[in-house]
Amino acid sequence: MRSMILLLLLLTTACAERWERPGATEAQSEATQAQCRAQAAATVPPFLVWQQTAPARVERNRDCRRDRDRERCFVTERAIPARFDQVDQNAGARDAFRQDCMTQKGFTFRGYRPLRLE
Repeated sequence: MRSMILLLLLLTTACAERWERPGATEAQSEATQAQCRAQAAATVPPFLVWQQTAPARVERNRDCRRDRDRERCFVTERAIPARFDQVDQNAGARDAFRQDCMTQKGFTFRGYRPLRLE
């Protein structure tokens, strides 16, 4: 349930790239983007590797309380292990291929627009 909420939140706050070419409609731009995305995926497939994404660390919490006229403090420590995830080593190259494809088709990147859910 929580993952569904996060997905919905991501989709409602996501942005789409805006590419323009003189005389081209937004629909043509989106169709060209889809073509370039497909070509990029076919040309530069994902290459997933396990990689450390966060180092191991120790989390320290200090809890102090007043006991009559003295302050007593306790420190607790919790070891948090390193985090490893699969990372796509080709993501940058695939994105560069896609952007180059759009540029070769005469489109110019104009920033981002809110993603429309239709």
